[in-house]
Amino acid sequence: MSGFNGLNGLNGLNGLNGLNGLNGLNGLNGLNGLNGLNGLDGYPVGESQTVAAGIRHVAGHAPIPVGDVNDDARSNDEQMGLWSDQVRGWIYITDFLRNYSWQTADESITLRWANRPMLTLNRPSNALLVSQLDFLHSYMDLRADRGGEILGQRGSLAGHFAFILGLTPARHAKTFELLELTQLLCSHAVMIPKHHLCIRRPDQLDGRIMPMIETPGHGAFPSGHATQAMAIATVLAAVLDAKEDHFPDAAARKALLFKQAERIAANRTVAGVHYPVDSWAGGSLGREVARVLVASATAKRNRSAILTTQTYTPQADQDYTYAAFSGADQDVSGSKYKVAHSGPIAWLWTKVMSEFL
Repeated sequence: MSGFNGLNGLNGLNGLNGLNGLNGLNGLNGLNGLNGLNGLDGYPVGESQTVAAGIRHVAGHAPIPVGDVNDDARSNDEQMGLWSDQVRGWIYITDFLRNYSWQTADESITLRWANRPMLTLNRPSNALLVSQLDFLHSYMDLRADRGGEILGQRGSLAGHFAFILGLTPARHAKTFELLELTQLLCSHAVMIPKHHLCIRRPDQLDGRIMPMIETPGHGAFPSGHATQAMAIATVLAAVLDAKEDHFPDAAARKALLFKQAERIAANRTVAGVHYPVDSWAGGSLGREVARVLVASATAKRNRSAILTTQTYTPQADQDYTYAAFSGADQDVSGSKYKVAHSGPIAWLWTKVMSEFL
């Protein structure tokens, strides 16, 4: 999916270099890859016009009969496949963002869906941030081993999960489109709490951290990578649940997906650019974005899905692991919010389903 290149404005978010990875979907860019077949290159602009002038007379000069013009009877959603990857990207994102809003307080931000609370993120204390610097110091020993991973994970994350499920662009083009969409939606969703909570990066507190990569130019909390990785793992787990007979070892593969999400998040701590608490918040946000995305795709047209509002309050000075995260109770409000059917996202989900048995 040429990476939703129309959203070039997001290239400026250097810290989320993963967005550059939305030039990613290399397999889909491969549709440019028929360049060797010159006839499929597109219009040979200059030549086509000289040819047009030379042959148009054989079509006659009579006006087109208005009664012979047929309207396309397909619905807007059914026509999604007619649009370019870039246009579909705009449609998905706009459809998502029209329901996404937020409400800020002095020490927290409540992210909202369809004007109802979806997730509240409470700001970590400075004492907790200082305490968490110990994790960054202890993780520095892993930089030599994980340097290649860390550098590779600055772009699109889809490929870092694809090998777990044996996904290939040729057979799973729409699944890759869904994963790139998930990452991009997370990038939109995470920038708002980053901006409002404005948590300083570890190297701004302790000069001994010396990150192995450039520190991104935005706040630390929540971690964008943790958000994106958790969302991708959660969406793929939902795909496996929907196609439960496709893999004989589906449960093991889901465990691998979430372990990979944990590792991607932890690598940002190894690199020296995130506290573990950032990953806790990112995991919370990523899981919620994924839940909304899947609900948007699977809710009935006349019956919204009901999800439970979540809250994350940084308290314990602990590392980020999926086992600890998945066992933590973040449902403290008891309130609910509704997610309505999204025609465009449902269209994509249906296409993804057709790529699995």
